[in-house]
Amino acid sequence: MATFVRTQSISHRIGERGRLALRITTGDVRVKAAPGDEASVHVTFEIAAASDEEADRVFEEIKLHVEADGGQLTVEEERDGVSGLGSAISRLFGGRGRIQLKVEAQLPPMAELRLDGVTADVQAEGLRGEQRYATVSGDLYLTDLGGSLRINSVSGDVTLRASEPIDLRVEAVSGDLNAITPHLDGLRASSVSGDIEIEAALGAGEFGVETVSGDLTVGLLGGASFQVRGLSTDIHSDLDHRIEGHRDRRRVTVGAGGPEFSFSSMSGDLAIRRPRRIDAGSQPAKSASASPPSAEDQLAVLRALEAGEIDVDEAARRLDDQTDA
Repeated sequence: MATFVRTQSISHRIGERGRLALRITTGDVRVKAAPGDEASVHVTFEIAAASDEEADRVFEEIKLHVEADGGQLTVEEERDGVSGLGSAISRLFGGRGRIQLKVEAQLPPMAELRLDGVTADVQAEGLRGEQRYATVSGDLYLTDLGGSLRINSVSGDVTLRASEPIDLRVEAVSGDLNAITPHLDGLRASSVSGDIEIEAALGAGEFGVETVSGDLTVGLLGGASFQVRGLSTDIHSDLDHRIEGHRDRRRVTVGAGGPEFSFSSMSGDLAIRRPRRIDAGSQPAKSASASPPSAEDQLAVLRALEAGEIDVDEAARRLDDQTDA
């Protein structure tokens, strides 16, 4: 049985802040930001068939359904009165041999993206607007991003690299989340067994992570205050910190403190460390009204240095933390 290639191309002017919705069951999906006010989707189908004629018949059945209305473009698997995703799976694999999809989409950077998939692997690059991603077992790899992100994943891993501030909401079951951003405006994440790793400077929003057994690692710029609830949760910090409270309810103050960050888990552990892939230049600008560190605080650091309790690098870091406070 030979493999035949068929393509489908769609484009629609949605405006700079319009919406593109993609609903794909399986396949590879690539989404990129592009200047202008148009959204475009190019789909490549690889169809295993006995002849050109059979490939044409299959292609007509599995072509994606398109709805274009004003500032919105929706591209999805054809619905036939039942469930779009379920009926699509039946068509793709119900006795017709193997069919593979590859989807390449472009949209304006500030436009809204809504992407739903089952086993689709997704890559997105350069988006700055509101983004919604939902997958079952496909992986997400998101780069050069900014804006507001909402992610729902069952077992796929999520890797996120932002170049501008983001607000992040994640619901996952077993997939891991790894997010690096120069500035995190807010975070709400929940996971059953997946591990969560965040590296960021924290803004003034709300920050909270809930897991059953998944661990949380935070590469922290500046200070923060962690409220930790866990029956068998261990806490480790490479940064200067103090811990107060009881075993199942503790408060960890890093540096001079700062944004409130809650972590709740049955058995997941918390690790706090210095960031490895972002630097202090990524932090938000300091307020002009921020008060300088007191002479007493500076003297305490210098006395610790003189006594040999800390080295020069640690002394410099503590003085910087006092200035940031």
